Parts: sequence; C-alpha cells; structure tokens
Amino acid sequence: MNNIEVELKLLIDPADIPRLRRHPLLKALCPSGPKTRKLTSVYFDTDDFVLKNQDIALRVRRSGRQWIQTVKGGGSVQAGLHQRDEWEEPVAHSTPDFTKIVDPGLIRLFASDDLRQRLHSVFVTEFNRTVWLLKTEAGDQVEMALDQGEIRSDQSSATICEVELELRVGNPAVLYELALALLEAVPLHPENASKADRGYALCAPQDAPLPVKATAPEMGCEMTVDAAFRAIAWNCIDQLQDNRNRLRQGYDPELVHQMRVAVRRLRSALSLFGAAAQGIKDAALTAELRWLVGELGPARDWDVFLSEMLPPVVTALPREEGLVWLHRQAEKICREKREQACVAAAGQRYNEIMLRLGAWLWRAPWRTTTVAADLDMPVSTFASKMLDRRCRQVSRRGRHLNALTVAQRHVLRIAVKKLRYAAEFFFGLYPGKATKRYIQALSRLQDEFGALNDQAVAGTLLAQISSGSRLRDRGSGVIIGWYACKTHVQLADMAQEWKRFRHCRIFWEKG
Repeated sequence: MNNIEVELKLLIDPADIPRLRRHPLLKALCPSGPKTRKLTSVYFDTDDFVLKNQDIALRVRRSGRQWIQTVKGGGSVQAGLHQRDEWEEPVAHSTPDFTKIVDPGLIRLFASDDLRQRLHSVFVTEFNRTVWLLKTEAGDQVEMALDQGEIRSDQSSATICEVELELRVGNPAVLYELALALLEAVPLHPENASKADRGYALCAPQDAPLPVKATAPEMGCEMTVDAAFRAIAWNCIDQLQDNRNRLRQGYDPELVHQMRVAVRRLRSALSLFGAAAQGIKDAALTAELRWLVGELGPARDWDVFLSEMLPPVVTALPREEGLVWLHRQAEKICREKREQACVAAAGQRYNEIMLRLGAWLWRAPWRTTTVAADLDMPVSTFASKMLDRRCRQVSRRGRHLNALTVAQRHVLRIAVKKLRYAAEFFFGLYPGKATKRYIQALSRLQDEFGALNDQAVAGTLLAQISSGSRLRDRGSGVIIGWYACKTHVQLADMAQEWKRFRHCRIFWEKG
C-alpha cells in the first residue's frame, strides 16, 4: 500500500514525559486514552549503503505477531516535518519479501540479484510506542506517538525518546499547532533526523558536522508567486534548522554564521514577497527573527574579531603588551557570547519560532487578505519586477560611492545583500552564465563592504571591553590605527568591485 507519510518529529527529555502524558489537550482530543505496543524494526542495506545513498530506507517491523515491510523514499524535511513516499505490505518473516514491492522504480532497483544477496541487517530499533488518536473540532485527525527505546548497530547504540505527530486527515499546519499547544507545558525540539538517519550514523564513524550553506531553492517558470515564496521560505528554514541541529552537537563559528545567513535570507524573502501580499510581512514573526539574529550576532562579531581582525596585528607586533591583554579579554567575552548563542539556539523560544513558522506557511493567512491574482501570477513576472526594483535601489545608493559616509556605506551594503539574495532566490528561473557572473560580482562586492563593516564593528567591540586600563587603551589604539592605515586600500578595492558589478549584464532582461 502506497501513501505519503506526513509527520512532525519532536525530541523530548525523558524527565518531561509525565507532564506530556498529563497534558489536558490529550484527554480533550483523545477521550478513549492511549494504547501502547512494542515495535521492533530491522533495517536492511549493503555494506556500502546502496539504499541510503539513493535516499531509500528498507525495514521490516514487528508489531505483535505481525511483520510489516516498509520502503520509504524521496520526500523532504521542513522544520521537523517529514514528508516521504511510503510503501507498506505485510510479510511472513523478519526478512524482506521483494515480491511485495509494487512501485515500478523500486521493482527495477530490487530486481538485481547482486543487490539482494548483499543486503543484510545494518541496525535495529526497539521501542515502546504509546499512541493517541487525536481528533480536533475542525475535523483534523492526527496520530500522536511517544516512542521510548533504543537504536542498535554492531558498533554502538543510541536512545530513542521522541514524539511523532502524523497527519491522517487535514492540513499539515495542525501538526505544528498541536506541537505549539504542547510546548506551553513541555519542552519539545523539532528534529530533522529520522530514526533511519540516526541508525546509519551509528554504523560508521561520523566526521564533525559541516556547516550547511545556502542553496538555490527549486524554482520554475510555471510556479506561482505564492508557491515560489513558500519554496524559498522552506529553503531558508531548512538551512537554519540544519545548522542549529549541528550546533547542538558542538560549537563551530561557521554554524552560527550560517544560522544568521539563513535568518537574514528568510527576512529578505518576507520583505521581497511582501510586495505581492502585505500579510507576508508578518510583524510578529519578523520581530522574533530579529530577536534570533540579535542573540546570534554578538558571538559572530567576536568570532570574527578573534579569528580575522586581531591575528594579523598580533603577528606583526607579537610583543605588544596591550594586544596580549586585549586578546585575553576578547576570548573571555567571546566565550560568554558563544554561550548566549548556544542557549538561544537550544531554547524553547527558538523551537516556538520554528513551529509558528511551519503553521504559518501551511495556513497561508496572507491569501485571505490579498487579491488571488497577485499571488497566482507566474513568478517569472514578479521576479523581473522585484530584481529591477532592488537593482535600482543599489544603483541609487551607490551613485556617489567615493563620497559615502560610513553610515551610507552600511545602507548600500544592506541593499547589495538584498539584491544578491533575490538573485539567488530566482536563480532557477535564469540558469545561465550571466546569472552566475552577476551573483559572483555581488558576492565580491559584498565581501569588500563586509571587510569595511568589520572594522566599524571592531571599534564597537573594543568599546565593550572595560576601560580604565592603560593596556586596554594602548591595545585598542594599535588596532584602530592599524586598520585606519588600510582603509584607503580597501576603499580602492571596493571601488574596483563596484565597477565590475556595474559592467555585469542584467540577466533578467530579455534580449
């Protein structure tokens, strides 16, 4: 039997389970109470993970006396919401029965005798599942499962303690809304990794998680403005959530940086598409995203100061006592700001933002206050109009580039960043060399503005270090003087990149 599985996965601390079980919402929406059963699942793959590498999971699960074979493939994960094609069939034993596979693509894959012979059990999950069948007044039906147990491979094991909200009937927004209601009493963390993902992670040594950089969202000329906005918003949320989950495993300055990039991309998308539907510029969500950037920003600023701004000065003047003293003070403050960022990323306010975004994107309240034609027009028409608008803003603000003040350069830097984000969002509509060259020119220009901005930020950071010390004043003076001597070179580099950008072809114009 084939169906599309739509479920929201949430991690829960074992200590919070009693509060979850007593939550009045569960009693109100499931008067009959929960049922518990034990589930044992055996996952199959080859030694070189042929199935995993094709984004396919094959398992045989025992529930009571029955064995169920499940094949999952494709799909997506959005802020903890998992959507995948799923084929389930009863089988006689704990090993796969390939005659029960009916999807043509999967039939071709599993027809290989070599593959069948190489398949073997790679890990096992064993857990107790407590299920509540929730029915809302609006008619939505959701299966809520509390899973407690473990994942085992030959190499290691890991605990399972999570909540899954699986949609049976209704809008996926209800999953996020139910999670928000539960979140008021019980800490819950949206999770992108499935049990299969975690099982595979046990089978082979894992390298340190790499930061997830922005990717171009899937975009096509046949898409509407509304569909394009949602695709872009989910793309930004995925980047944010992936980096956040990695940050919870250990601090890496680049993870914080990419989280900030993801939030800024999302805020830029809200502003960009707000031109089509005013309701997309949701003030409450924008305020929450601004809070998150504010929590992550100080760690990023101090990381840059310690890793990029301070080292060349110290290398040139290794015996300068003021620099040595400043380095120690900066490291102390940086540790505090890193902790602030990690606490924010692991906190309930962050989780609430993710769940609210998910519910908001699925409910799409902006459609009730906007003329449908504005949202249902081809995105290509909207894209060229908005790229034109943002390009004109950059041109206007950079008209007298060499005479701009620091504050005016900052405004221009933001305009350049917004134009770059828009160009990247719509890259799929104009996939050509001209588009790549344009985005690369914007990126280089943004780097030059960023270097100048880092100098301004460094002055602000130095002012945060407690004054009254001769060493502090001496060290600060050396750093400020060092970069002041370099300003004219950086301004010349910026002017050169500006000239290159201005000579780029406008890729969204026809002809």
